[in-house]
Amino acid sequence: MNKIFDILQDTDRELRDHPSGMSVLVLRRSYDASPEELWDAITDPQRLVRWFLPITGDLRAGGRFQLEGNAGGEIRQCERPSLIGLSWESGGSSSEVHLRLTPAGEATVLELEHAPVPAEIVPNAAPGVWGLGAGWEMGLVALADYLAGDLPEGRAVDWIAAAGPEQMAAASATADQISDAWVKVIGGRS
Repeated sequence: MNKIFDILQDTDRELRDHPSGMSVLVLRRSYDASPEELWDAITDPQRLVRWFLPITGDLRAGGRFQLEGNAGGEIRQCERPSLIGLSWESGGSSSEVHLRLTPAGEATVLELEHAPVPAEIVPNAAPGVWGLGAGWEMGLVALADYLAGDLPEGRAVDWIAAAGPEQMAAASATADQISDAWVKVIGGRS
């Protein structure tokens, strides 16, 4: 089957109303991993850097974190292996991100909730400018590839920086199709 088709089919996308008048972005994906294995992949800095971004800070409830070249914030909840709640501070604004892990047979469902967010930043702003939906979802796809052993060795930021034009074009095409899926979700709310 086509990998982009699989990505689009394997992700549940939802945009709910937030009391602020903005939106709640929700993504759900199932992973062939136990809750403990998935927890370690999303919380261990040595594993996180393989599929996402380098992270520094005091990585426990009440501690602060910083993702290299991206957001930082405070870890507000940390209940191994089922829940992480944190503030997401970027560009002078702050929002909340929750990651919930739920066993589902031999797999684990990861639910990512980010709120409040303006609905207009969820789809891509322009070709090559990923929106919030594609940004989060491309990370969750990389997590699946990491767990399957399908990523190159080393830090994700390094192998992405070394990617050739064909690989970058393929990533951009995937992000565009994810954005299109989010546009349908947004359109379905009207």
